[in-house]
Amino acid sequence: MLEERTAHSMEIIKFNDSYISEVVKLWNKSCSTEMPYKLFTEQSFKEKFINNPHFSYEGTFVAVKDEKVIGFANGLFKKEFLPGETFENTPGYLTFVLVDKEHRNRGYGSRLLKAVEDFLINSGKKMIQIIFFNPINLEWYIPGSENTHDHPNAPGVDVEGPGFEFFKRHGYVVRTNEVSMYLDLAKFKLDEKSIRKMEELKDKGINIEYYDEDKHHGFDDLFDDLKNELWRKEIKDNLALNNSFPVIVASDNGYICGFTGPIEIQESGRGKFSGIGVDSKHQGLGIGKLLFFMLCESFKKEGAGFMSLFTGIDNNARRMYEAAGFNVVKTWAVMRKEV
Repeated sequence: MLEERTAHSMEIIKFNDSYISEVVKLWNKSCSTEMPYKLFTEQSFKEKFINNPHFSYEGTFVAVKDEKVIGFANGLFKKEFLPGETFENTPGYLTFVLVDKEHRNRGYGSRLLKAVEDFLINSGKKMIQIIFFNPINLEWYIPGSENTHDHPNAPGVDVEGPGFEFFKRHGYVVRTNEVSMYLDLAKFKLDEKSIRKMEELKDKGINIEYYDEDKHHGFDDLFDDLKNELWRKEIKDNLALNNSFPVIVASDNGYICGFTGPIEIQESGRGKFSGIGVDSKHQGLGIGKLLFFMLCESFKKEGAGFMSLFTGIDNNARRMYEAAGFNVVKTWAVMRKEV
């Protein structure tokens, strides 16, 4: 067991299942006062962390003082890889460092962070990132939704939270900024201009419609062109289901040149946004915007209450989301540190 004692009898201890209850209490206490993240039950904590195939007890730590858990931290690296990924070309991921508010500014967070960093360094990682590619995704609530509308993962560090300055002090630099955007689907309406544009494309043989395996072909070519293996996996996994969710495609005389979807509604009423892409030969025709607007329209018709997504703060796609009625609700920093 790894321990680090201080003059104040604080210990950094490798996490084990006996600490789950106290970690959940600490997490939920912090969520109720200062963090936007969803609460855990002991079971949901196990599902989020312990049951994740990339989780490691060796990279998870608690800070214990006077026999009470006052801090928690987790880091990990991928153990299963997408095509093109290897252990060598993927970073270590820092999931979270949390210290009870009453015990901050005493160096406890720094000690937890060092324990995670040492684990990742000793495992062979030379880069640590706080980023949306982390296999452990933390759900958070949309501000102003009264904890009813959530988003399934945090793309980085909340720039308005205490963690942002903490990580900067410990050598983490901002790689990019991401914004989370939100749309109440009750306010969305497919505009006449978009309807006319779809008719113009249809006259050229390009249709925006639900995928039909008897009519459409070329998904693999599309994902080769987009160079996105995650999208390929998500779409193929969905289509392999007995009752797959609909996928919207742009097809040029049956050949798939763009996609978005699947049309999957989550328990909270959120229309899940997995991705959107148009191949290089069909860029500049307005297909991406039409695909996205059709996605919003389809979610609304299927009963979704809202949509949320994140994008780069300066990403050109942001204008498309704003045109659909999305508003920025939170800004995040994607951070990294060379070790």
